[in-house]
Amino acid sequence: MSGTNDNSTFSAGDEEDLKLVELAIGGDYDAFEKIVTRYEDKAYRLAWSLVKDDDLAADVVQDAFLNVYRKLDSFKGDSKFSSWIYRVIVNAGLMKLRKKKRQSEVALESLGPTFLDDGHHAQTVSQWSVRGDQAALNKELREQIIAAVDELEPKYQTVFLLKEVEGLSLEEVGDVMGLSVPAVKSRLHRARLFLRATLESYLSS
Repeated sequence: MSGTNDNSTFSAGDEEDLKLVELAIGGDYDAFEKIVTRYEDKAYRLAWSLVKDDDLAADVVQDAFLNVYRKLDSFKGDSKFSSWIYRVIVNAGLMKLRKKKRQSEVALESLGPTFLDDGHHAQTVSQWSVRGDQAALNKELREQIIAAVDELEPKYQTVFLLKEVEGLSLEEVGDVMGLSVPAVKSRLHRARLFLRATLESYLSS
């Protein structure tokens, strides 16, 4: 690693990542194990969201961390390590998707309905006329959201998952996907438009 970024937006966790990376590049395998421990849960969740299969997700995580280990010295420290490692995971997941058709459901249990806000035309469930028991409604709505997200094209779905499920900023999503912030916004906007159109008839009933 040629240097580190002194960007004030870097957190203590980011600085710890950089220290571990430096140690791991220097041959400290325990430091690499700590990197794996820090990111394995998030890596699995993101991998599963992409490939929607337990065994495939485990394979993606294994491949991703193997690639991280092999390419660790290519990390220059000019962006967050978390963004770099997410990119490796996404690439590994997309490679698996090319070999096997996606299955199962997207892991979106924690996703709320406010994702439909595109920044210009905010839409929340409360703004639609929705009837029925709230608990049952929430479960049914989640199922509708999952089904709708599953229909997104991969390039839109990945941006949506990183932003709305993993909670990355627009800049971080751009780092992961190799896109400019305007391009991320465009893909996110298209994803939200598709989801709103798909869910409109359900939410208006």
